[in-house]
Amino acid sequence: MKWLSENNLIHSLIKDEVKNVVQQNFIFSEDIITKLRADNEVWGNFQNFTEPYKRIRIAYIESARKRPDEFEKRLNNFVSKTKDNKLIKGFGGIEKYY
Repeated sequence: MKWLSENNLIHSLIKDEVKNVVQQNFIFSEDIITKLRADNEVWGNFQNFTEPYKRIRIAYIESARKRPDEFEKRLNNFVSKTKDNKLIKGFGGIEKYY
């Protein structure tokens, strides 16, 4: 969203609404951060990922919050990939923003 906003690619009807969203700080849920910090290697690798990548991946996990099995599956997959220091590639070319 930030990239779209910075490049003036947001429709004028929603531009103000998007601007408000983009200016908000992303809050990482404590339970996810606790899980990442439980393993020093995972936490170290996570710290080295780019901020957009971290936000995108955590938001993806968060989107399954109301489905506990899916939430755990996504979180465990992220922890596993992060331990191996591997990026999870996204959908629709999102990796260009990492």
